[in-house]
Amino acid sequence: MFDWLRKIFRGPPAAPRPSEPVNIAKATPVVKTGEAAGAIPWGCWVWLDLPWQFQERFLGFTYVDRDAGLSAKGGPASAAETVEMPSFTVRLPGGFPFSVLTAEEVSERGLPVAPPWLTHYGPQPDPDAPWRKDPQLQGLFHESHPNDLQVMVHDGEPRRTQRTPEMCWVRVLRAEPGPARRVLVDSDQASAAPVDIPSGAWVYVARLLNAPHQLRDVHQGEELCFITGPGLSHPLHVTKQYLQERASWLIAPCGKCGWSEAFDPPSVMARFRFPDMPPDAEVKTFSAFCPVCGGVQLLAHEDVN
Repeated sequence: MFDWLRKIFRGPPAAPRPSEPVNIAKATPVVKTGEAAGAIPWGCWVWLDLPWQFQERFLGFTYVDRDAGLSAKGGPASAAETVEMPSFTVRLPGGFPFSVLTAEEVSERGLPVAPPWLTHYGPQPDPDAPWRKDPQLQGLFHESHPNDLQVMVHDGEPRRTQRTPEMCWVRVLRAEPGPARRVLVDSDQASAAPVDIPSGAWVYVARLLNAPHQLRDVHQGEELCFITGPGLSHPLHVTKQYLQERASWLIAPCGKCGWSEAFDPPSVMARFRFPDMPPDAEVKTFSAFCPVCGGVQLLAHEDVN
């Protein structure tokens, strides 16, 4: 009887989201959506105003389907089976007006904290995960897939690899403690002062969801790491070697765009710029063109005076 409604509300399976080549000379911050735009939260009971024939609101519980994304299961508010055996599945956000039930409404209706059918959809996103509290990530997550966002993925400095970075979709899996990350201020002076980057405490581990167009070192389905920071216009993919070396180097952000990180490990950058230096030689200080806008950065080993 209501098969047509079920088809409409369930909607088609979520399609893979494409990567986007980046013109690094014109790279700009992404437009933030999600929570900043009033996204429907998951893991709660909600009222939805749906375009259907019943003269009452839809009562449902929001959850994340691993494939289809943010959804709500429920039915007419008066239906007895709404909690135990919901009649409809709605794919969200869908543009439906909604409101979250208050604690009083949940109590009055005798609703459980989580319905019994939720276990069939596996672990739900953790609302207290570190990436939920990172100010540099607020509003960047996909509105239907709360752990998915775009990251600037690369094979290293375009000057060295001849391959430009791409904005690729990743799914955050976990957060790990990161190395100390410090920047230089007053880099034109003889005594540069190092300053800690406040958001450098976490390195995020994610799975690459789509196949890059022309990158060779990263592949769809693999895990990668990324970081955030006040000088970054996008979350930045980093390698294990970069993280190992980053704690020993100070970076003066680009004077034009403020980009405060590099694409390659400093040792790789130095060897590329000074290919004729002896194998056991170490470069302590060097300048580099900003990989985003072409401005100038200064990199200095931490023991430099």
